[in-house]
Amino acid sequence: MKILYVNPARLTSGLDAIIKGPPLSLISIAAMVPEHDAKLFDFKVHKYNEKRFRSLLNQNDIVALTSMTPQISHAFEVAQMAKEHGCTTIIGGYQPTLAPESVAKHPSIDYVVRGEGEHTFRELVEYIDGNKGTKLLSKIDGVSYKNKEGIVIHNKDRRLELNLDNFPMPRRDLLDDKKYVYLGARVAQLETSRGCPHNCKFCCIIKMWRNPDHPVTYRTKSTKRIMQEIYDVDWKNDFIFFCEDNFTIKTKRTKEILETMIRSGIPNKMYFSCQSRVDTLYRNPSLIDLMHKAGMRQVFLGIESVHQQSLDAMNKKNLTPNMVKKVVSMLQDRGISIFGGVIIGFPGETKTMVRQNIQFAKSLNLTCIQFTPITAFPGTDFYKEMSEKNMITSNNFKHYDLFHPMMRTEQLTNNELFQLVGEAYSAYYLSKGWLRMLIKRYTNPFGQFNWMGRNIPRFAKTVIKSGREMLQSMGMNLSLISDELKELMSEGKVKKDTIIYKPEIHEKETELIPLIKKKRKSAKISN
Repeated sequence: MKILYVNPARLTSGLDAIIKGPPLSLISIAAMVPEHDAKLFDFKVHKYNEKRFRSLLNQNDIVALTSMTPQISHAFEVAQMAKEHGCTTIIGGYQPTLAPESVAKHPSIDYVVRGEGEHTFRELVEYIDGNKGTKLLSKIDGVSYKNKEGIVIHNKDRRLELNLDNFPMPRRDLLDDKKYVYLGARVAQLETSRGCPHNCKFCCIIKMWRNPDHPVTYRTKSTKRIMQEIYDVDWKNDFIFFCEDNFTIKTKRTKEILETMIRSGIPNKMYFSCQSRVDTLYRNPSLIDLMHKAGMRQVFLGIESVHQQSLDAMNKKNLTPNMVKKVVSMLQDRGISIFGGVIIGFPGETKTMVRQNIQFAKSLNLTCIQFTPITAFPGTDFYKEMSEKNMITSNNFKHYDLFHPMMRTEQLTNNELFQLVGEAYSAYYLSKGWLRMLIKRYTNPFGQFNWMGRNIPRFAKTVIKSGREMLQSMGMNLSLISDELKELMSEGKVKKDTIIYKPEIHEKETELIPLIKKKRKSAKISN
């Protein structure tokens, strides 16, 4: 059979313009059925023409989709087109796992794959293909579907694969690596683990990776397998992103991986990026040195809030604002770029408290920050709690994109949350200091961030210019910054490390690339 793997579009909002990672889930399940022809269409990066796309659908027997919550509306549209061309439709991912009943009810969806999809997908494809000796549909664990009467049937949950090494290598041949960019650098993705042993209140990870009898399940790949996957990546990429919830959960294991990477000489050929936790790095400062030696140059950290009451309520009691400052300083002293995450409007926080979060984020001088309105994803305990309190304001999944608020709190209305998100992005990216800081940091040929060198023009184009234009197109502007936040920002100017703002740099971002080239040219002459 011929299978078309489709990554649906999502609303372009927030920082979507600067982060376009490859769909690892799709190339992973494609590897489970190598005997069937495979093609990939990714709406995030491929140019869409309806006539050509329908022709592509007409050439395939199965359309396999993945979907996060904000993608689900477009996933249904693609599934509808697929059915019009006689294709069988299969969908998996976070939204189908979190809300399988509503997804399976859709008339254009034939089968829903819940949770970990590899084994379920293989057995389902064998069933559709009509192979002798295959399981009956009712015996395929992890599948939801409609019976002849249109009633949704949920087969029992599938137990997780204990040994992730048993899965085949992802089908990287299906990707066009040149199209995938993360913060201005060409990026490949691989995972070294699945799941998370923590239980942050707003997170849906534990709902995705779980055994029927154990809600929190964390599994890892062997170091040997991880190295095989690193060598399987096209090294024309600039970065490999370990796209898992937390690369550093088990420090002993993390150190083994990093030390193996260092011995292999890989850091001389490739850079790496990962997600980590502040408290882990704070307790293990030697890990930061190893990360640097192993070529780790970008780290995502959940900053979340400057208010301890919020951190405690999030189940992040081991995190404090002082720990954040210390870890940020240690990483940046070694030239490791930080992408931070800050939550806007966690229950209990007022407007003033949110603005204090924004100013705290600005004081850290991070390369990028994502400001996320507090979001309760369907199927999570947090969603149930907020629903019972009548805090859910939108059932339109397009608003679950981590940019548009889908709920309110007792302190803030939905509209106030939206205004604060706009204020946060405007204050961080459009006001004083950010551009100047980046130019000073990344164009210094003798500084810790000189590794950025060859990627500066692309970073300027995709992160600074395109990102800011995207924010401005969504109505972000300096007028959104409140007097209260301006006062907090003004107070922050007197701090020692504050960079003086130059209006000409802010007002004319189009001059950034020539300025960078000039600095790089002068640096070469001085050398």
